[in-house]
Amino acid sequence: MKPSERIINIFNYFDYREYLEAVYAQKKMSRYGFSFRAFSRESGIPSHNFLPRILKRERTLSLEFIPRLSAYLKLGAKEEKYFYALVALNNEKKPSLKEKYQKQLLTLRFVSDEYRLEDIKLNFFNKWYYPVIRELAVICNFREDYTMLARNCVPRISAAQAKGAVQFLLKNGFIEKQADGRYRVTNQIIATEPEVDSAIIPKYHKVAIQQCVDAIETIHKRDRNYSSSTMLVSHKLYEEFKEEIFHFRKRLLCMAKSCKNPEVVCFLGFQLLPRSKMIPAAAGLGGSQQGVDTDETV
Repeated sequence: MKPSERIINIFNYFDYREYLEAVYAQKKMSRYGFSFRAFSRESGIPSHNFLPRILKRERTLSLEFIPRLSAYLKLGAKEEKYFYALVALNNEKKPSLKEKYQKQLLTLRFVSDEYRLEDIKLNFFNKWYYPVIRELAVICNFREDYTMLARNCVPRISAAQAKGAVQFLLKNGFIEKQADGRYRVTNQIIATEPEVDSAIIPKYHKVAIQQCVDAIETIHKRDRNYSSSTMLVSHKLYEEFKEEIFHFRKRLLCMAKSCKNPEVVCFLGFQLLPRSKMIPAAAGLGGSQQGVDTDETV
């Protein structure tokens, strides 16, 4: 590797394609005439379109190529282990195995203080009630009565879980105890980066969605709101819907941040899902442009 080349740190990545793309872009910038063909030749991979197909997500990276790539990229032992876990995580489909590889990545990253804050942020979502207790501890003056704190959580958790949550939040700086014994949050909003492909986040959403299902039976309809719409849209408009949901959530977070008299911890979830396969526009000219909308009557 030329001295002028900037080292691309693999520990910064949760997606091996993004890592390889960054490596290629850096090499191409620092070496005149560098190409995908040169990358394959120098790394000992016979196919010249190996990297382009991976970056386009037309194929996955096989574990058998990792030793060659690690040698070519001059990765150390820990970096190569991270590379293995990174590829395994991104290629795996089963949530339980993805979680296993996610833990391996976090363990390897944790050796450096540089990554601890980001990884702790991910672990904040490892238990569904951590975010709830973070907010509840502020408005509920429980005075170390964890039974009281647990009783005010919906759905209810155990006193041991409530205590463990407070200890986790205190230890990792999400809340702090004041002189009068009450708690306050250290940062008003915690958010994960959209590009982080973590096994923890889908698990968190899965639990949250199941609790929304259970809430139909356990929470009176005057205290909840469920609505849904089924619509016929273009792919472009579908992407615009995602943007609208993103900005709407941010607006609600700003409103919550400026609330002067908080009284209840609430959960707001949005789901936008395709209900059909993508059909070319020319083939669907006869489709209805009407939709179906449902909303609970309070």
